[in-house]
Amino acid sequence: MSIGKLPNNLMLENVLEVIDETILVADLEFRLVWMNSAAIRTLNPLMELYGIKNDENILGKHMDFFHKKPKHQNRIMENLSHSHRTRISIKDRYFAETVITPIFDHEEVKQGYLLMLLDVTEKAKQEKEREKMIDLLSTPIMKLWDYILAAPIVGVLNDDRAERLTYKVLENCVKERAEYFLLDVSSLNEIDTNTGHYINKICQSLRLIGTKCFIVGVTPQLALSIANHHYEWKTFSHVQNALIEILPFSKNLIED
Repeated sequence: MSIGKLPNNLMLENVLEVIDETILVADLEFRLVWMNSAAIRTLNPLMELYGIKNDENILGKHMDFFHKKPKHQNRIMENLSHSHRTRISIKDRYFAETVITPIFDHEEVKQGYLLMLLDVTEKAKQEKEREKMIDLLSTPIMKLWDYILAAPIVGVLNDDRAERLTYKVLENCVKERAEYFLLDVSSLNEIDTNTGHYINKICQSLRLIGTKCFIVGVTPQLALSIANHHYEWKTFSHVQNALIEILPFSKNLIED
């Protein structure tokens, strides 16, 4: 909460103009009605990618212009009563952490929205390169034995990586008719809610195709983290321990 009292004759436009960050104002229909000089300098070169060559032609554009999933953003903004933070990208050239704040009058009636775009283009590029490197360095699905496959979790699991990993695991298990799949979590420091959700999804998906999923590489620290979430996983501290339990019960291995 702020402290102090602003001068009564303070001109808001002048204040926003001297702030050296990209600031835009949109009306209740989510159309841009004002931009400061920093916004013009930042966005003008990018607007040419959309065929917009005049600064003033940006005004009147709908905020959907900046979002890949406009319906989702519109639902958020319609009920927005406080600041909302999200990340946008423009043609994969410019990335920004965007803070959207509703503007109210003295009677608490919403009049529009103020958007502040904080440039994180370099950070986004570094994150993207790091994700590519993680994918390249990630060990592919390994065949430990007939009907036994394994893979490690390397790096942070976000939505995209989790979906790719799940699909890859299922595809290989079906192809190899795997009875067991070992998911190695030894590189993780903790199992947070998101990571736990993704691992659980992999386990449940494997169960649906008849493959048993074992979680291996569980350290004492990870064991405490897993226990806090009450996941019903079969876990082992080492791959060898899992294999010792698996081998006597694998019908295919016994037959072979």
